Amino acid sequence: MEIWDVNGGTTGLPTSSNKVEFEFSSPCSNSETIWFDVSSALRAFVDSYLPSPTTFVYPSVSASMQAMDDYMKDGISYEGQETSSIVTISGKHLGTLTDLERGAGITGSYQEPARYGRKPTSSPEICYYDENHTKVHLLPGSTASAPSVSSVTIPTGSPTVQNQSNIYGVRYPVYGHEIRFVNSLGVHENIFVAGMPTKEVNYTTEKYTIARQETLTRFSRGLAVKQNDYETWTFSSGPLDEQWTSWYIHEFLMVRWAWIDVNGIWIPCHVLPDETITLVSREKAEIMEVKFKLQMDINGSPCW
Repeated sequence: MEIWDVNGGTTGLPTSSNKVEFEFSSPCSNSETIWFDVSSALRAFVDSYLPSPTTFVYPSVSASMQAMDDYMKDGISYEGQETSSIVTISGKHLGTLTDLERGAGITGSYQEPARYGRKPTSSPEICYYDENHTKVHLLPGSTASAPSVSSVTIPTGSPTVQNQSNIYGVRYPVYGHEIRFVNSLGVHENIFVAGMPTKEVNYTTEKYTIARQETLTRFSRGLAVKQNDYETWTFSSGPLDEQWTSWYIHEFLMVRWAWIDVNGIWIPCHVLPDETITLVSREKAEIMEVKFKLQMDINGSPCW
């Protein structure tokens, strides 16, 4: 089995390839259907993909499978003839469907989403712009072609931006931050958050004892080595409706790759949700919001 890694969903010769061999020790009769799983081989390429917060290139995985039988006759091992390509998978991108979308596909009612993003349109999305209006909003491309994303300057107020009318631009708050991430469909998106109630720092401390010969003026003493001083910031999504709350919980909190803009530097981070998050509570008349933590992927202070 040969797996190709094609950047940008392009066609033609692969940019890189890797051959994976599978061996079956059980005997097989003629015209017998053999089932085996190659997801681990495909997943190796997916796990090796390292996205960038500013480069929007989306690779796809192609695979070509061949079969060759080994048999034994009169105690002598023979190697059969290699067949031509029996299975070819081309242009499969790294995004995944939700369980609901896969279930709809089983019943025959599944339809591709209109865009490579699942943000709801039930209420406007709050976006920030600075004095020069240089902050951009990432819009995932259409599913009619390969995955893509475009960046547009955030305007003032609530105009229509590339046929998307649920964007509302406001001036950048003091504690506002832009967070970019790769959504579950494998395409870059971004959100803007204002609240930052707390900052926490976690330390890993190891204590050692320096052994030396004790005299009247020198003696053994301990040494503490501290490391992993990464910061964890707590954010709040602000007031949300039920659709946006569901998107935060099922889409944003589940992202694998995320970066936060701190003083113009994109710092990799991890989204850390609580074990239990209230989606909707109809017992109390409270606003719906989602609180989450971002753990920096660097040691030291992320601020200049």
